[in-house]
Amino acid sequence: MDRILIVEDDEDINNLIRDFLLKDGYEIFQAFSGTEGLFYLDKGIDLFILDLMLPGICGEDFILKVREKSSSPILVVSGKVDVMDRVNVLELGADDFLLKPFEMIELRARVKALLRRNDSILKTDDEILEIKNLKLNISSGEAFYNDEKLDLTFSEFKILREFVKANGAIISRDSLYELIWGSEIGGFDNSISVHISNLRQKLKKASGEDLIVTVWKRGYRLKI
Repeated sequence: MDRILIVEDDEDINNLIRDFLLKDGYEIFQAFSGTEGLFYLDKGIDLFILDLMLPGICGEDFILKVREKSSSPILVVSGKVDVMDRVNVLELGADDFLLKPFEMIELRARVKALLRRNDSILKTDDEILEIKNLKLNISSGEAFYNDEKLDLTFSEFKILREFVKANGAIISRDSLYELIWGSEIGGFDNSISVHISNLRQKLKKASGEDLIVTVWKRGYRLKI
């Protein structure tokens, strides 16, 4: 049973999400402040649903705290409408952004997509993937360059896994878009660029070179 933590200070919204997702058989935990949400970071949470404007620590700081301990997907649900707010939370380590007000069926679709990606990592038959100096442990969701662990978010790991599996072949933006959100839903236009940019910077810091090649009008590939 997947374990979901809802961090939302509006009690009505928090309870509404809880009651809706309980029908799908998830184990639901609730926190009504960022500070309260921190108590659940060692509880094996599979998915975080997070508001940004919270008492205690804000949602942006909560994302950073999660990423210190967990690579589980983070779905931000917020009324902040500015595109740069959404880009910022992706850069901090969130995996998806749902703008308030929202339909519960869209929330369900995004939750299912994020958890399905999580399951696909755990159920793969290829436990270790290697190419050049990169090594990916699929079962644990960890990536290494020259045996030094890379601090990747859930989405960044998924993208890197596809690059490694492609063995230098080009992967289109549409393919990455479906990888991140699933076939039945989508994110916003800048999201793929943000995830790729973050991953590119982390790989460059570890390797000293740009390992992700942008192929104009076609997509991206891993430099091997």
